[in-house]
Amino acid sequence: MATLNTENFRRFEELIAQTNNTYVFDSNTSVAGFGILFEFIKEIGLNPMITAELREGLTRLFNIEVIGMPDLTHNRFIFTPNHVSDLDAVILGLILPNVRIVSKNDWANNVKLRQFLDIHYDLHGLDRSSLQSLRALLKNAAEYFGHSAENKHYLVFSQGTISDFNNNTPDRISNIAAKISARVNVPIVNMFIEQVSLYHPTRIVFDTPITLTKKDDFRAIWLERQRALQNSLTPPARRPTLTHKHANNNKPGDEFF
Repeated sequence: MATLNTENFRRFEELIAQTNNTYVFDSNTSVAGFGILFEFIKEIGLNPMITAELREGLTRLFNIEVIGMPDLTHNRFIFTPNHVSDLDAVILGLILPNVRIVSKNDWANNVKLRQFLDIHYDLHGLDRSSLQSLRALLKNAAEYFGHSAENKHYLVFSQGTISDFNNNTPDRISNIAAKISARVNVPIVNMFIEQVSLYHPTRIVFDTPITLTKKDDFRAIWLERQRALQNSLTPPARRPTLTHKHANNNKPGDEFF
């Protein structure tokens, strides 16, 4: 693990401490956090305006280890990772080339934040409580994959919000990825990501692609395969540190944050 004893590393360390190590940011701290991250990247001799160099810098910062990545060049996939911090999409959007990420509107509609994000990411905003927004998501995915024969990918957080899937029931998991997969005939790849850490390896594990039938319950399958990915790690996977609200929104009807 690299030693990153720089001024901006210490600034980011302080920002994370303010979140009680949950890596959850509001609209203001997310912009401040990106500013510090970009300064850190420049401080270690990389250019945060270049996606490959931003990826290298964040890989060093968060000690990222990628396990079992499938062939992304010759296939199309719908990725369905777990969700344990506000930096999940930031990391995964750099690890996965040519991917559109479904993001909560708090990020997608944040004009200041988009000044950073649009350099490196392709986002589709979603109002998680709106049926109309979910229908628009299905239409967007169909147009995205149907526009060309290019091998590209889609990423959906099936939990809908930050949460520990070990506490989720199937009813809490969104079925939207399965609906997209059926409509566009693109297989699903589950992913397990540990909560990012400045002090420990952050491991990202890919599952094998799955194609569902109409009889399959994606929600139960997602939970089962997530647990299998989590349990495949040695040493054992770290459990996430969550805010009170994220640790207690695991039941159907609980508010999304």
